[in-house]
Amino acid sequence: MSKEEAMEEAISETFTSVVGSSLTTIAGFLVLCTMKLTLGTDLGIVMAKGVLLGIISVLTIFPSLLLFFDKQVTKTKHRKLMPNFNKINTFIVNNNKAFFVIFIILLIPLYLANNKVEVYYKLDRSLPRYLESVKTNELLKEKYNIVSPQIILVDKNLKIDDLTNLTNELSSLKGIDLTLSTTKLAEYGLSDNMINLFDSDKYNLILINSKYDVATNELNNQIEEINKIVKKYDQNGIVAGEGALMKDLVTICDTDFKNVNYSSILCIFLILFIILKNFSLPFLLIIAIEGAIFANMSISYFTGSVLPFIAPIVLGTIQLGATVDYAILMTTKYQKERVNGKSKKEAVSIAHRSSIKSILISGCSFFAATFGVGIYSKIDMISSICNLLSRGAVVSTIVVICILPAMFMIFDGLIIHTSLGFKPKKQEAFTPSENSSYQG
Repeated sequence: MSKEEAMEEAISETFTSVVGSSLTTIAGFLVLCTMKLTLGTDLGIVMAKGVLLGIISVLTIFPSLLLFFDKQVTKTKHRKLMPNFNKINTFIVNNNKAFFVIFIILLIPLYLANNKVEVYYKLDRSLPRYLESVKTNELLKEKYNIVSPQIILVDKNLKIDDLTNLTNELSSLKGIDLTLSTTKLAEYGLSDNMINLFDSDKYNLILINSKYDVATNELNNQIEEINKIVKKYDQNGIVAGEGALMKDLVTICDTDFKNVNYSSILCIFLILFIILKNFSLPFLLIIAIEGAIFANMSISYFTGSVLPFIAPIVLGTIQLGATVDYAILMTTKYQKERVNGKSKKEAVSIAHRSSIKSILISGCSFFAATFGVGIYSKIDMISSICNLLSRGAVVSTIVVICILPAMFMIFDGLIIHTSLGFKPKKQEAFTPSENSSYQG
């Protein structure tokens, strides 16, 4: 076979799994665009675009480079450094029920731990403490007790009595230690020029300072009370400032987290169904990867790590979209062997053994690409996301290698009956002599 024919066959055999894997990854990234927080849209578009350009390069430029540099590639070939994994393959396939039972037993506590991971919303908490802006805010807090200043805008035409009563009610709130408005300034005997700084053509300005820290339950509850008081005097009144912003961020992100999770699962399910032409396999693959996501997040819970609010949202889509590729690779090989008439045990064994190296290499590459950034970055938001992704690559690799073969063995009958147009050749009895590397 010539090198051109070999390349043509390689592209033909891998096209479905490569394109399918890329589509699930792109879908996972694009789902981030459904977030109300525009950070998700920016991340989703950039990463989806990168995967699309990558897959075009892999299917067009990369084969050309391999053919052009075929002699150099052949000359620099070295001995295989990775083992054949035959013993691991035999052990996992023969003990498939034990692996599946362990997975199911762990799934519930991992899910519960995943939902209890603590997150923070205060943006400057993710910044290095040595930055001047961070040190200055700390100084203002320590020296002048300026913790959470808020701004309130009310109608310019609000009656003086109403403005005075509004200011007094705000001052009486627990946790408020400073309230400034035009009426307060007038009481202090300030000039009209100074007082005019607190109003405009449309609004009167009220400044307040809370003793409660930003993005805490105490401040969020206080913001609600402030809103109620302001609306009592002016239905169009505005409560602004970092505290109000963080409270809105909590509400938005809670909604975004649910929408992104459900949307990513639905999109990837549909893509898997189209690629695999099977009703049950998408469920099994998503359950396996979601289990890996739960395991990854639960590690943060058990170690007491507090994550930035964006980390769980990004992790859920990226780990699902990127690492389900490993599962697709093994699944397509399993389907091919079953169609070729192999028994379920032989099909699973061949698919597992032939894909384990590729899965390990892909997982290690994903780990290497994110681990270094997680260690190097001084911004906690970036380092936390990269650390989660690098750990997720390892966990997903382990789950796919150990759990997915067990699912194929146990649910083989269901998989066969839910496959569209499944017409296998006559099944042959599986004997060790047919596959010398199998040691069952």
